[in-house]
Amino acid sequence: MFPAQPSHSIQVIADSVLQLSNYYIQNPNGETPWRENFCQIAYRNYYFPLNQLRCAKVIERGQGVNFFEDLTYFVDWGSGPGTASFALAENKKLKSQIKKQFLVDISSGPHKSFADLHSNLISPSFSTTLDFKSYLDQKSSTCFVFSYSMTEIARLPAGWDQAEALMILEPATSQDGRKLLQLRQELIEKGYSMWAPCLHQLACPLLKNSNHDWCHDRFIVDAPAWFWQVDQLLPMKNKTITTSYLLARKKLAFAYPTNNGRLTGDSREEKGKTRQLVCRNEEREFLTWMHKSITPQTFPRGEIVEISDDFEFKSNELRVKYPCRTR
Repeated sequence: MFPAQPSHSIQVIADSVLQLSNYYIQNPNGETPWRENFCQIAYRNYYFPLNQLRCAKVIERGQGVNFFEDLTYFVDWGSGPGTASFALAENKKLKSQIKKQFLVDISSGPHKSFADLHSNLISPSFSTTLDFKSYLDQKSSTCFVFSYSMTEIARLPAGWDQAEALMILEPATSQDGRKLLQLRQELIEKGYSMWAPCLHQLACPLLKNSNHDWCHDRFIVDAPAWFWQVDQLLPMKNKTITTSYLLARKKLAFAYPTNNGRLTGDSREEKGKTRQLVCRNEEREFLTWMHKSITPQTFPRGEIVEISDDFEFKSNELRVKYPCRTR
């Protein structure tokens, strides 16, 4: 995932990352300058491995609920350097399952600039033709992958919603995250079932009952020592990374027990209690530990927990009497 050794000196990598970051700030709607040397250095050593880690963690979430069962064709739409495709091909369990990977991007630049990164892809096919129907010959076993590409497009070409499965990742920002929550409802109306991160097919409580909340997972970054040397020279820190995502299929999703909840917020200490936003239906609720009666627990955002049926429900709080367990 991360190169064992960096391709350039620590200072050159840090300078390249800052240069690309400044480019994005100054050109928010501009095309990524793939052919520029500073862009390739920044992507190979920093952005690519971090984004691949995001994809790999989402893939692991999907494998936990058998989302990828029987899927053999993967279309990486708006692929850029192929980050999501690379993460799929690197997954040991999926490597023997995938028959073909299609990388589709309007610019051929990423494919040429990052050709060596694609050496491990499974029967790769590269195209600049943005026509989803071209990839639907095996639609019952096809998964369309949108890694940081769907919510940037005002309107996608016809056919994107015909595949059996959709794997969608977006930045964990309020704007992109809430767009994804709106898309979730549209997908349900189109006949898709939410496999992850959602535990139910009801309305999203963060969209229904809040004007500012959004859904995202947080993952710990495990990187080699040289990466942290680069990190020390940058204003942005990446001890943990976040991403918003949806895994949807035409096939019905696994039905979770009613006592299961997914933690959609970070743990918050308040006077006399510890609270953590939890999703188990269409209501906005907090899993709550009252300090006078139970030792509080802290779980990572995105974890699924089993909640004892013996709790006190007050306002929007589930005041637990017994410890919760992770699935």
